[in-house]
Amino acid sequence: MNYNNNIYKHINNIMKKSIFIASFILLVVVGWIGSGQFTNVIAQDDTTSSTDIKTESVEKVIIEDSGNKVEIKEFNFNQIDQSIELQGQTTHNKKIDVKSETTGNITNISFKRGDKVSKGDDLIEISIENRKELLNSAKKDLERLNKELELNEKNKTNRLSQNKELIKLDEIEFASAKQLIDKVLSSKSKVSLASFNLANARSDQEDILITFESQQSSIGAQIANVKSQLKNIELDINNTLISAPFSGIISDKMIEESEYITPGNVMFTIIDLNPIKIQGYLSEFDVNKVSLGTKAIIENTNGLKKNGVISFISPSAETSTRTFEITIEADNADLSFKSGITTKITIAGSELKAHKIPPSILTLQDDGTVGVKAVNEDNIVIFYPTTSVKDTIDGIWVSGLPDKVNLIVTGQEYVAIGESVSN
Repeated sequence: MNYNNNIYKHINNIMKKSIFIASFILLVVVGWIGSGQFTNVIAQDDTTSSTDIKTESVEKVIIEDSGNKVEIKEFNFNQIDQSIELQGQTTHNKKIDVKSETTGNITNISFKRGDKVSKGDDLIEISIENRKELLNSAKKDLERLNKELELNEKNKTNRLSQNKELIKLDEIEFASAKQLIDKVLSSKSKVSLASFNLANARSDQEDILITFESQQSSIGAQIANVKSQLKNIELDINNTLISAPFSGIISDKMIEESEYITPGNVMFTIIDLNPIKIQGYLSEFDVNKVSLGTKAIIENTNGLKKNGVISFISPSAETSTRTFEITIEADNADLSFKSGITTKITIAGSELKAHKIPPSILTLQDDGTVGVKAVNEDNIVIFYPTTSVKDTIDGIWVSGLPDKVNLIVTGQEYVAIGESVSN
């Protein structure tokens, strides 16, 4: 509800009408006083019984010095229920289309449309075909490659150990030849030969490492490939047995026994109705009155009620309606609420002190504040800002006023804040 716009329009209309009426009244009053009837009326009014005044409000008419008529009425507060009522629609908690992830013929279906199922229940079997043979073959390949890797590691260790012994011998021979040549007991050719043999032994050590590590890398890559194949085969076998992803109701069944299916084929649809979710829309005025966890009551067209709580409040309004989507969740273990039905939503609210007033007495200040003009005990005009709480056919409920207050209900446009009015 575009509350402020309505107020602006109403106040403008009042101003236009009031100026005309005030002019007319002024002419009538002047003529009335001149006729001498004014004194008689005053006398008659003095004899009016106080019992004619209604108990819910006290009315008094004040004539300002300017001659403008101002009517004042006493208003008292009431406790009102701030609960919010709106219409909503139920929806499922979860819903998915279960699709095939493998190929094969359907060998067994253990459900029908409308059945209740529990999470993990086996629902569909697909032919395994040659998948077990492929699985056994992959397992044998993996076992063989693991043995090759183990044997290669042993051979590497033995070869490196043997070459290390050879390096030690060549080092001793080289050192001996070098000592002898220092004593002129050996030729330079023997030293050169010993040095050459030592260098070759050390080079062989590096070659052995490179050769065996390359072999290990090749075997390791083959093992990784076989493991991947093995994993895919096992997954494919697992995909031949279809289970319920969650507890719910089978809403649609798209396959039959003996049917050949491929990856991506929809087999069935399952929905979860517990908890049941209810979507509704709050006005921009009401959205700030609720929060996550606020209690609510939902009621279907048959009068069945359930307790729920607000689980979601949209952070932004719908562009076209300027309303905010909310979601309420309620226990639905008995599945008495179906998805897609219209419901009445009552959001709990606390009691609030408020006054029911005519919308016509609302005044718009220059700063945009909406409120009412009143008079205090000294007949001084004062202003109370108000907040709209609830709209009814016969008035509007507002907060922000004292428990008992004298409001100007007629002629408020002729008096200013701080001005004194007198009888």
